[in-house]
This record gives sequence, C-alpha cells and structure tokens, in this order.
Amino acid sequence: MENLRAIALLLVEDNPGDARLAREMLAEEPMYRFAVTQVGTVAEAIAQLDAGPFDIALLDLSLPDTGGLEGLARLRTHRPSLPIVILTGQHDDRVALEALQEGAQDYLVKGIEQGNYIARAVRYAIERKKAEMMLLDALEQAKLANRAKTEFLAAMSHELRTPLNAIIGFAEMMKRQLMGPLGNTTYLEYSDAVHQSGLHLLGIVNDVLDLAKIEAGKAELSDERVDVRQTVEASLRMVRERAAAANIEIGSTFGHNVSEITADRRKLLQILVNLLSNSIKFTPAGGRVWITGNLSDDGDLALAISDTGIGMAESDIPTALMPFGQIDSALSRKYDGTGLGLPLTQRLVELHGGTLTINSAVGVGTTVTALFPKARVPQPVAETAGAELRRA
Repeated sequence: MENLRAIALLLVEDNPGDARLAREMLAEEPMYRFAVTQVGTVAEAIAQLDAGPFDIALLDLSLPDTGGLEGLARLRTHRPSLPIVILTGQHDDRVALEALQEGAQDYLVKGIEQGNYIARAVRYAIERKKAEMMLLDALEQAKLANRAKTEFLAAMSHELRTPLNAIIGFAEMMKRQLMGPLGNTTYLEYSDAVHQSGLHLLGIVNDVLDLAKIEAGKAELSDERVDVRQTVEASLRMVRERAAAANIEIGSTFGHNVSEITADRRKLLQILVNLLSNSIKFTPAGGRVWITGNLSDDGDLALAISDTGIGMAESDIPTALMPFGQIDSALSRKYDGTGLGLPLTQRLVELHGGTLTINSAVGVGTTVTALFPKARVPQPVAETAGAELRRA
C-alpha cells in the first residue's frame, strides 16, 4: 500500500471544522492514500491548479468569493479535465441535479456520508472522468479520421474526373467513327460499352465529390428564383427514356399555389433526378412513379416522389440514408447501386434548410418527401384593383 501514489486532492472549503472532518474521513479509508491540499476560496483553488497537478477537487458550494454553482463553473472553465465532487451542507435535490448537469461527478452532503463512502466516491469520480475524457478523445479522433476520409474522397474524385472525361470523349468519338470506320462491328459494341461504363463511373465519382464537399462544409448554393413546375418537368424529361424502357408510368401533379422557390437550380434538379431514378430502379414493370407538389398550411413547399415499387421496412430506412448503405434483402440486392443517391439527396435538401422524409412499406411502395422551408417560397404579391382593371 505504501508504494501506491497518493491521490492528489484539492479540498476547497473555508470552514476549518468541515475541512478537518473531511481530512479525517479521507484518512480513515484503508484502500487509498490522499494527499490533501486545502484552500478557502475558488481563486486560491485556481492558483493551486496552476501551480501543480491534481487528480480531483472536493468543492463546497458556500465560499467567500462564490455562491451556489458559480464555483463549479469557474473551476470547470479553468480546468475542464479535472473531476469535481461537490461536498456541501445543502441537502437539496434540485441543486444536486443542477450540479450533475453542470459537470460535477458526484454530490455529497456533509454529516451524512461516512469516510469510506466519500473515499469511494472520490475514486469513482476520478475513474468516471478518465472514461469521459477517453470518450471525448475517441470522438475527436473519429472526427479527424472522418475529415481525413472526406478530404481524401474529394481529392480522389477530383483527380478521377479528368481521365474519365477523356475516356468518355474518346469512346464517343469511336462510337461515331469520327476518324474513320473501325472495321469491325464488335469494336463499335465495345466502344459503346466503354462509353456507357465511363458515364456510369463518372456519375458515381460526381456523387462522391458532391457528398464529400457537403460533409466538409465546402458546398455552396447559387440561389435564384426557380420555376418549380418547369424544373420538375425537366427532371421528368431526363428519366423519361429510362422509365419507358422499364414500362413505368411517370408524371406530376401540383397544387394551384405552387409556382416558384428560391433555390440552387442545378442542385434542385439533382435532388429530383436522384429520387426519380431511385424510384424507377426499384419499381417493377407496369408500375407508377409520380411527383406531387404542394404548399403546406405553414407555407413550406413539399415535393413528394411516390412509387409502387418494392418498398422497404421502416427499420431499413436509416440504413438507406447512410452513405454507401445497402439494405440487405433479396429484393434490393439484385439492383445495382452504390448507396449514395439517398444520402446525397438528403444532404442537398438539408443544404437548402429543408428536410427529407421517407415513408415505405415492403411490397407496397415508397414516398420520399423533400420539404423546403417557407423562407424559400416567394410570397405572392397582392394585386391592386387598378391592376385588375388594366388587365381587363
């Protein structure tokens, strides 16, 4: 026992009798040794913390230079990593709860606790604080690793786009035989396959780059007034050929008050195309994919993409919204995909200050709703009577 390092304890107590009693109770503990330094004010405690390391502090709430939880706040601000146990004469459950919420490791009442109990409480407080600091360190390391991953993906995606564009361009030239005939129809088939594969890979790279930019906080919006109906129609044109090949009906319906939104036109189109493509991919032949646009009672714009596809269980929705998430089911595994479409779309909607919600049922279908806040929906300007007359 003599070889164990003593626990360096800072006792912040201005009452000599209470300080002596605390020392005696700590000395009664046979399992641990305590090296106690006693001060009477928080200012003196801060000076001691600057002078040397301490394992823990025992803090009274009634001191000459502080009152209530002020002393706790000052010590935590000065030394966040120091575990602090409140040792006070205030038997108040509300104050005890507030102290714990403000970061105290424990709350002990003078005259009630026995020496061995106080010593154990001190030891446990130290261990809890160590665990807390380890967790915070692990979280910080995870953030750094995630940031490094994001930066790597962004750099990798950027570097891949240049050679991919060259491959796609040359493959298209070969398809069109701009430099002369290839001489064999098989070469034409190969060049078409190279072209389609390149476009597919470029789409994945662009998604990774967009997602990496958003997660790194580097994505920006180029806001402008966007005609909602025209943008929806443009998105439908982009997927119409794919829907026709899969024998899927597509279309849109709007509420009478849906007109414009302040948004990034390209990103809004990307949101719609991603959701439409996803619905078409998971909808069997003969099914239906439909966009509905409405303003809510609060003035928010809701764009809902509904399908009659395979659907998914409610428990699978969080997985579907994770980057590279793949729902592990026989229904979904037969469909190609990187698992980036929905997560990227969710980030793009959130970038506009909106939310993305999913309602789905296996074998019934899925509805994904992108809700854009009222602040982005231009309010109609009231027409004057004179204007009405001029039009008439």
